[in-house]
Amino acid sequence: MAGDRCSVCEHNVSDAAKSAQCLTCHHCNRTFHTSCLQLHQLPKTHDSFYCQDCSAQHGPITNKSPTQALSTTSKTAKPSFSGADKQIIRKSDRQHTKLNYADMNEGLMGDEKIWEKIINSKQFAVDPFKRYDGDQVTIEFIRQNGLNEPIVFPHQAGLDMMMPDSNITVRDIANLVGLDTPVDVIDVATQAEQPGWNMAKWADYFHSEDRDRIRNVISLEISGTKFAERIRRPKLVRDMDWIDNVWPADLKVNEYPKVQLYCLMGTKNSYTDFHIDFGGTSVFYHIISGSKVFYFIPPTPTNVRKYEKWSSSPDQPTIFLGDEVKECYKVHITAGHTMIIPSGWIHSVFTPEDSIVIGGNFLQGYAMEQQLDIYELEDRTGVPQKFRFPYFLRMNWYAAEKYGKLLQDHPEQVSTVELKGLKRLADYLLSETEYLDSKMGTTDKRRQVRQDIPSTISDPVGLVKQLSNNVEAALANIPTVATPTTKRGLKVKLKVQPTPSTKEPAKQPRLKLKVKQVPAGRPKKEDDDFVYDDSQYFDEEIDEDVLAAEDDDDEYVQAEGQRKAVAAKRPKPVGTASGTPTKRKHSDKKTYHDDSSDDGLGTGTVKAKRVSQKNAGEAAAEKKNKGSVKQRLLNRIKKK
Repeated sequence: MAGDRCSVCEHNVSDAAKSAQCLTCHHCNRTFHTSCLQLHQLPKTHDSFYCQDCSAQHGPITNKSPTQALSTTSKTAKPSFSGADKQIIRKSDRQHTKLNYADMNEGLMGDEKIWEKIINSKQFAVDPFKRYDGDQVTIEFIRQNGLNEPIVFPHQAGLDMMMPDSNITVRDIANLVGLDTPVDVIDVATQAEQPGWNMAKWADYFHSEDRDRIRNVISLEISGTKFAERIRRPKLVRDMDWIDNVWPADLKVNEYPKVQLYCLMGTKNSYTDFHIDFGGTSVFYHIISGSKVFYFIPPTPTNVRKYEKWSSSPDQPTIFLGDEVKECYKVHITAGHTMIIPSGWIHSVFTPEDSIVIGGNFLQGYAMEQQLDIYELEDRTGVPQKFRFPYFLRMNWYAAEKYGKLLQDHPEQVSTVELKGLKRLADYLLSETEYLDSKMGTTDKRRQVRQDIPSTISDPVGLVKQLSNNVEAALANIPTVATPTTKRGLKVKLKVQPTPSTKEPAKQPRLKLKVKQVPAGRPKKEDDDFVYDDSQYFDEEIDEDVLAAEDDDDEYVQAEGQRKAVAAKRPKPVGTASGTPTKRKHSDKKTYHDDSSDDGLGTGTVKAKRVSQKNAGEAAAEKKNKGSVKQRLLNRIKKK
């Protein structure tokens, strides 16, 4: 029977695989592996699937709303889905463009300009980032102030750098780096890499007047080529880069992280989705020709947590991360502009016109905490080694060795910003050395730790313990200055009172709570009507944004449990496909599974999709009962 074999590969299809990994055409009843169709992620809102032969006559429903009409259907035959999208209650008042993801898979034409339409349908905050002359931001400036926000340099003057002429072409670059040099090319509509490209083929494509697809190159490392001889990075970058200042010079001949110089070549309407640069590296970015538009999300704890959930979610392709956060800043830079992006900043990039860019990544001593945070995030989300910073831990060991000597000989040369990062670095490396004990971890883990520690370090445990002691001593000598702040939080005092003795059986202790709004930094004061015991109450400032995010997480966990309970009682529909995101996934990693579908208005949002499980009246009642931040905090403490 036709339904027992995949119509593409002609392999047998089991009943279990048919429900989980296959699609059956609603018209001809033929069965297809989703992998054979190259559909790695299917929308959850489809009711019917039509194969390539049947989609022309039985294509998707065409009565779309004006917003949905932004997503056009390709005239080329392709897998199609039909079915009305569920109406969603949204908190955001931004416009959202519907994504036709059935048309955006490898090998299918789809709507090539989908990202342009998504971007143009949204509103972004005006960026607050400062513009500087090149000579205003020196290494001394960074030592005193750190590098916490993107910096834009409108002019090249004062940066002490050398860049190619603005009239250089992709064909010129191909000749300089080598026509046979392999290059990773990304198909923009699918955000997937396409194999089999070299610089000669890429130059032919880039200069063609009739391009078949929108493609992008963002990972061509050019160090050691004739093209690199025409480039010198900004002095500020050279002064911060650990490859130049920490990595041993004798090793740099053959073995070092080759991430310092990239040539990015993007065609009009190219787009790179939200990401954090590997290893929490900082980035410099110079526009040779054309222009780029960046969309920045600040790396607050709440935003990074949302990014981690989004990047681990099977629904990642259907969610525009900018909709999930309070602020997403738009920065447009043009030819001649240079920008430095600090560690950890979440960003996406749109290319409004053909562009050539020179950029590079670097680890540095003014962002050690952020770098380690991102490295651990990459571990948790299962990012493959190919997409991670090479020699990351070895580089941090070299940094610990160098800073240890510097603190012993010239402690005055280590800034306060570096000292705070060094404390975190020493603690992290000390935890890594625990795996050197034969009783800790697996054999592979112990082997990996030993490989990461340079052979020049004979006593790694002693090194990091000494570093930690020196850092603590240096920090103790720094006078603390109270920083005034207007941020308000919640001051919470809780006392456990035993139930008065009666003839009735003893009851659980009652919680007596007192919650009041107080400015952050005000001295704590005991209330006359309370007697406190440090072992029985807590007294702390709580950031309202963090509280709201924690409530958000609890709501999700509760909604996920309810969804699973309902799903367990419902037979699984034929034709659905389960899978994982196409990038950066390991099967043994925990992932965030959102329970909802595309919102019908465009890119779905996690919060909005959770609200969609209730009707408008229920959502309003829940909001009313939930009350203020104060009430939510009371509810949280009672629950604990």
